[in-house]
Amino acid sequence: MKTDRAVHWGLGIGAILIAAALWWPGLFLKKTGKGVGATVPQKWEFTAGGAVTGALALGSDGTLYAASEDGFVYALYPSGEVEWRFETDRAVVGPTIGADGTIFVTNTEEHIFAINRAGGQLWTSHGGPYIGKQMGSTAPAIDRNYLYAPWHGPLVAMQVADGTLIWGAGRFFQEGGSVSVLPSGLIVYPGDGRINALDSTGRPQWQYPAVNAASAGMNANPFARNIRLDSGIAAGYDGTIYTCVVDSRLDAIGPDGTLKWEFKTKISSVNKGTPVIATDGTIYFGTDGGTFYAINADGTQKWTVETGSAIAATPILAEDETVYVVNGLAVFAVSPDGKVIAKTPVDGGVDSSPTLAPDGTIYVASNRGKIIALAGTHGGLMNSSWPKFQADLSNSGRAHTY
Repeated sequence: MKTDRAVHWGLGIGAILIAAALWWPGLFLKKTGKGVGATVPQKWEFTAGGAVTGALALGSDGTLYAASEDGFVYALYPSGEVEWRFETDRAVVGPTIGADGTIFVTNTEEHIFAINRAGGQLWTSHGGPYIGKQMGSTAPAIDRNYLYAPWHGPLVAMQVADGTLIWGAGRFFQEGGSVSVLPSGLIVYPGDGRINALDSTGRPQWQYPAVNAASAGMNANPFARNIRLDSGIAAGYDGTIYTCVVDSRLDAIGPDGTLKWEFKTKISSVNKGTPVIATDGTIYFGTDGGTFYAINADGTQKWTVETGSAIAATPILAEDETVYVVNGLAVFAVSPDGKVIAKTPVDGGVDSSPTLAPDGTIYVASNRGKIIALAGTHGGLMNSSWPKFQADLSNSGRAHTY
């Protein structure tokens, strides 16, 4: 009789555990590490009126900001409810948040809007003499004084206080790439076939690849070594920058503009997502062939994961070294040794780079305008120099320093 009761009791507990696992797969995900078929549970979902292709930004108070192609910027509470929406006309670049909480958004007609935390307009500005259509997967950088905005014309510096245009320099070359600020304060961006470095006054400091008589030769084409970027530029603590070049390679470039090493992918592909850098120096990036790479600090391959669909968004690094990867089909949680521990489908595919709240919540936006909150279990953002798109939750584009 005692045996029968024990059996029934055991079966009952087993049924409860199975039901719990089915109801909340993430409950067992972190402990078991067995993620084949595991998913990360969804907390809520919000649908905007158009695609969200720009990166998501997260305020210090937990407010989530998204710019949609329906012509509005949305501010969402951590619960998923709308706090406010602000009309900007069509925007394909995600918001950037200043040090005082001001939200900056650029629309496709090159108007920049400065919006306060309550959703009111502080100022709006245009490129003035620097007219041209803003191009696809680009993003500005910001410091306490200036917003460095990439347009089809030159890079422009605008005062964050009132939108006054301070200077314009160089010219953007194609549809990809973003502006980044190195630990030294140098501003780097993809120019006309080169990566350009400027100081805060807009004066050129170096180009990569360099153009000089020795490298070009008397009769050689000085632009024969032009490079094109569809990726943003990540920066390490020491000022080394990492970027994906269109001819299927990852370049590591020193803070003086000299090449340190390059890694060539096995299959020719365009790499649109910005690399991210872990605390141990590992560099992660994805390709439009669906391969996700982990590269050692010396440029050698650590491992790869095949995701089955193009990766256009920048991954994010969590506190416990888990990497979240988003492709055209799903969100993947990948362990630091290259094992897929969870996979959650996303309807409509994703080009927008996700973000990660301090409580571990993963925010993802789709090409169908869906903004989804997932209950991640791997902590907040990793404290490395460049753990996500444009380095931090505010999308500042500034490398972290020690």
